[in-house]
Order: sequence, then structure tokens, then C-alpha cells
Amino acid sequence: MIASSFPRFHARTLRAAALAAACFGTAFAPLAHADIAVTGTSTPTTYARGRINAFLLDLHVVSNAFGGADALTFQLPAGVTLSAVRKRNTFTFCSDIHPLVNGMGTSDGGWYQLGWPALDGCGSFAGSPDPGEEQIVIVDIDVPAGYTGDLPLTVHALGDGNGDPPSEADLVLTLGDEGAPTQPILAVASKLALATQGDMQSVQTLAIGNTGAGTLDYTITTTLNDGVTPPDCGTPVIEPWLTFAPASGAVAAGAHADVALTFDASIVTAGTHTAALCIASNDPAEPMRAIPLQFSVAAVSCASPSNIFANGFDDDADGTCANALRTFDDRDAFLAAVAPGYETNAFTALRTGYVHGPLPFGNAYPYAVTAAPSYDIGDFYLFDGAGELSTVSAGDTSALTITFTGAPVTAIGGNVWGQMFQNLTSIEMNLQPPTAIRIELADGTVETFTATSQQDFRGFVSTRPIHALTFSAPVADGDGNYVWGVFDNLVVGSAR
Repeated sequence: MIASSFPRFHARTLRAAALAAACFGTAFAPLAHADIAVTGTSTPTTYARGRINAFLLDLHVVSNAFGGADALTFQLPAGVTLSAVRKRNTFTFCSDIHPLVNGMGTSDGGWYQLGWPALDGCGSFAGSPDPGEEQIVIVDIDVPAGYTGDLPLTVHALGDGNGDPPSEADLVLTLGDEGAPTQPILAVASKLALATQGDMQSVQTLAIGNTGAGTLDYTITTTLNDGVTPPDCGTPVIEPWLTFAPASGAVAAGAHADVALTFDASIVTAGTHTAALCIASNDPAEPMRAIPLQFSVAAVSCASPSNIFANGFDDDADGTCANALRTFDDRDAFLAAVAPGYETNAFTALRTGYVHGPLPFGNAYPYAVTAAPSYDIGDFYLFDGAGELSTVSAGDTSALTITFTGAPVTAIGGNVWGQMFQNLTSIEMNLQPPTAIRIELADGTVETFTATSQQDFRGFVSTRPIHALTFSAPVADGDGNYVWGVFDNLVVGSAR
């Protein structure tokens, strides 16, 4: 919400004080009257086409009459839609501290006071914050790939009637077009894990995509990878259990090329073997990309009851006794590995408040989300705004779990980050502090990384069904504070 520099005095209070002063003959200066106004800035000031962009807005509702806003909405050009609106620093004079969030998935939506349109005259967003005080709002905007040019974001405040009319104000923030890329951009999985039995070969496909412009030229080599120090791609090392073809090639803009990776378990001992693929390319931002490989070989037959290979995936119907899991930290690279027909959930239909789970989602790929720990008041707390799932509390036992309940899912990905919700003293802590995120698949595979913003992405593409996965932020910061682990813009589907 938009906070006020007068935390104990609402316009109603001041009017009552003026009336009391008149009754007792005490002099009281009349209130100044002024139209409501909105000021603010955006970070960043540009957008990228064909994706959901997050903008951090420092907004101020200004009124010398101490007026507030009963509604604060965001208006966009046709075809551009709101994916989520998030509020920070919850200061209010009214009892309706959780305004309605409407219009997500459209070009015109935002926050409305409870009871809208039958208002009670008490603005949910108080005016006149201290000069320089940050009042942060985060807006997620879904910009289609075909949109070009400047993008005007209009912030509209509808006042509560205090002060002289008109009690409305607009602020237009112009977001610049980053434009289409002018150079090749390599899009590929960030790591690959394969589990198989000890007497077979397995061929897996690695897609090398070009999400930029021009032609992407690439060459592949291998080197050592101990899992501790970064792979040294300057020192190629041939691993006899791994071959690949083609070793080089060219990829047109918007296309991808498939590289066949052959893992030969018949020439190695049981256990885990590691290496790294080194992809040299003409991507100016990343001319060399190292992709860690993990090759796990079981000593027993697939049919053995004691078999624990294949990362724990229990679907052996194909008889191959192998499973490959590709991990992605880039959304474009992930989507290039997903078959058409996938579903995306921006969680824009969520209401505010405590909610008991499980929460059902999905159509072609149905799934349920549960939260831990569970409380009598609910499992989830859906914070003001829209577009993110969170647990009631933060801590080392707090987690969100997705369980797939229908068609087999072999591809899942989304934005995952750490979020502070209830720190009212430091706006920086209300954003996205660096957070250790832990994602665990039902097969026991664990992915850990440090998320620094809500743009951080993780995706998984498997050759066998993924039955469930759990998100958490189990590590406290240096002061012992825990951060909520949240996710958004979830993509669920099948491997290409």
C-alpha cells in the first residue's frame, strides 16, 4: 500500500478535531484543499518482448487534504496484460487492509477497496508520504513478442473524496523497447544427469538453440568436472564413455539443433561418473558455456527388486532402465525442449488471505499444490496482490509441493525466488534478497541455487514422468531470518 507520513491522523480524525475545536472555542487552522496526485518512477525503464517483465514502481499518492485512494489501477495498451500486482509496506488507516485484486490477465486492473464499488469513504491508500520515502509496488507485465515501440503504463488513482474535486489522478510511466536481439544467443540446458544400468548404451538428445539474431556457430568438446571447481574448458579431456555428434554446427535465429549424446555404461564400473560439455560459440555474451554431466551406472539389472538406479523414477515400462534429466536456468532454452501444448499458470486468480490446501490447478496436466507446515487457519497465505504462491510461515520446514495427478508430466519449470513479506522497516528486505533455494524431485534429485530476483528460473525435462517436486528456502540469513520461498509462471507439459 501507499503509506502516509501521518500514521496517526486520517482525514476523518482531522475533521473531527476541527469540529471539536470549534465547539470549545479553540482556534484550528482549516485543512488545505488540493487535488489528489500520483508521482513515481520505474525500475527498470525498459521491457523485453515476448515475456513477463517485472517492474518495481516507487509510487506516491500526494494530497495536501490528506486524501487517500479507494482504487489504484494500472492501464496498458491493447494486447499487453497484467500478470501480477504485488504490494509492499502495508500501511493503512482502514480496516480493509487487504484490497481486492481484479483484472489480472487483462490490460486494466489493480487494487480496489473491499466492498467496491460501494465504498465507505476511507481510502485504502493513504496520501502524502514523507519526501524521499520509498513506497514500492511490483507489477508484472506480459508483453507479447509482436509488440514494439514505447509501452505506456498508466497508474490511475481514484481518490476517497477528501479535498476538492476532481478526486482522480494519472501517472504515465513510459517503458522503452529493448528491441530485438542483434547477435546470436546460445540457449541450452544448464546441466544433464543420466542414470542407467551397467551393460547398456543410452542415447540422449541435447538441443542447442539460438534465441538471438543471425547464425549461431558452435563447437563441442569435453573436459573434467569434479563438481567442486569450475570446469576448465581450456583443457579438453576425452571421456571414453561419452561420444557426441555432430561436434559442431550452425543454428539459424529462432531454431535449434539436436546433438546426440551416447553414454556407454558397458565400459565403466558401477557408480557415478562426471564430465562437462564445453560449447564454444559466437554468442558475444557467453562465448564458452560449460554444462556439467553426471552419469550414474547401477551394478544390478533393471528387473532386480533391489534396483535403486534411474534417480528413483519408478516407471520402467519402456524396458530401457534409463532416465535422463535436463536442468535449465534459462526459460527460452527450457521452452525449446518442451512439446507444444504445455500449460502456463501465472496464478492470477488467487484471492488474498489464509487458505487450506491442497489447491488444484491445471487442465491437460492437472496438479495439486500443498504447503507445509499446516495450521488451523490455513496452509497457505496468499499475500496482497496476485501471481505467487507462498506458505503461511517462513522457516527451515516450510515448503510448497506440487503433485501431478493426471497426464504424465515430463517437463516443468518456473520462476523461483526468495521473498520477504512482513518487514515494514526496510524496503530492501521487502523485495527479493539473495536466497538459497532448494528444489527436490520425488526421485530424490535435488537442485540448489541462490536466487537474487523473481526472474530466476529453473526447469526440468525428463525422459520419465516427474511425479512431484518440492520448493523451499531452508537456510536462514546471517541474522537468523528466514525468507519465504515462492514460485510463479509455472510451465507444465511434456518433453519435446
